[in-house]
This record gives sequence, C-alpha cells and structure tokens, in this order.
Amino acid sequence: MRKTSGMALAACVMLAAGNLSAALPGGLGGVFQGIAAMYGGDWGFGVIEFSSGDTETRNTTASFAMEIPHLPLTAFGIELSNRGEIPLDEMIARNEYFWERLHWAQQGGRGMCMAVIWSMGEGRIAEWLSGNGYSGTEINGVVQDYPGCPAYDPNLISVEDALGFLRIIHDNLDQENVRRIGSNPPFSDHIEETLGFGDEVYGWMDVSEGSKHLFMIIDRPGDDDLGIVMLNSGLDDRSDADLAFRMLYRALVD
Repeated sequence: MRKTSGMALAACVMLAAGNLSAALPGGLGGVFQGIAAMYGGDWGFGVIEFSSGDTETRNTTASFAMEIPHLPLTAFGIELSNRGEIPLDEMIARNEYFWERLHWAQQGGRGMCMAVIWSMGEGRIAEWLSGNGYSGTEINGVVQDYPGCPAYDPNLISVEDALGFLRIIHDNLDQENVRRIGSNPPFSDHIEETLGFGDEVYGWMDVSEGSKHLFMIIDRPGDDDLGIVMLNSGLDDRSDADLAFRMLYRALVD
C-alpha cells in the first residue's frame, strides 16, 4: 500500500524546480512481494522518506510477535523525557542514566528492557499506546534467559506503528542522548556489509525462533533520511532476513 502526504506533494513540486531529490523509488511493492515469495513465511515491510513523508508498506496493520519491545519503549521514553517526566539524562539506579537503559535494551538486554518497563510503568505504557492509536502494538514483558522465569503474553508490533515510532525518534535526533540510544545496532556482518560505511545508522533488531525483525533510521548526509521496517514470522532460516534486507536496500539506493 502506498500513501503520499501533502508534504510529499509539495516536495514533488519543488523537485520539478530542482530543489529536492526524488521521493521513494517506484516498484517497492514488487520488491516486497518478491521477497515474500522467495523466502516464504509472513512478511511486513515499511519504508518512509522522512523529509517528504512518502511511504510504502506491505501488511501495514498486521501484528507480529517480538521478544524485546525496545523500539516502542524508546519512542515513549523520548516523549517522557520531552515532557520532563523521566529525562533521558536522569540517573535511574545503580549509576545508570535513563538513556543508557534504553540503549542496553537496544543492544538486546532482556533484563534491562524489563527494567525500562518497570521504570515507565506498565499502565502508563498501555495508556500511551492506546491514546496515540498504536493499536497494533502490545507490551507485556520480556521473558528472561533463566529457568523458571515468568512467562508473558507475546509482545506485538505492526509496520504502521513501527514507522510511527521511528518518526518520533528521527524527529529528536538533534538530541545527543537520543542518538546514543540507537547507535551501534547489533546487526549481523551481512547487514553491516549491505549498509556500508557512508551513512549513520540508528537501529533495533529483534530475533526469535523463525523471525528477525529490523528497524532502522538511515541518516544520509546530502540526501533524504530513510526509515525501514522489516517484520517476519515463520522463517525456516532466520538468515533469510539478511538476504531479504539486501534485496530491499539495493532497491532503495541503487
């Protein structure tokens, strides 16, 4: 599904005058379809060009299970900080700043992500999701890596909601602590090679049996910044997500 905002239309007018680069390339819907057909399983995709608002998606509102809900927690954490409720530079406990907890959750820290949930409050998180229309996202807890740990209902996220969370983060990248949270994402070597070294990438990854979700903001000096969401489930081989991302990224930048 493709939608173009009024801002995107204005961008197109300026493009005619040679003032802006083009919006998203055509044919992305076919790329999404091709990946789904090639690798099997269920897939959700979202790409946004932040300056124009031009967006292309597949399975926009379908919810996918995720192990560590670091992306929505980061977006909510930024809003809490901007409201002065829990500043990112506030010392929470054990000589840890709030932004550090969010960063370690981004790095895959299950215990730290659960600590973030406790700091924010489960009720406040649920109220924020509901009040902002994030109907495809649920945050219930993080299963830990030890015997007898508490069980939780699955966390959920949708492409539509994930793009909204990336938008919040992108809008606040002028803050150093926000950049710190999303820096040095724990991507595979294959994904790092695909991205190369020319752009700054802020990212989140969630891996579980049969899935590898990717969420990225690509800060491109001299070009329009991109947001990318790739969700999946039912994969026979999680490394297929790396190959799928290469297909998608090349379609965006080649």
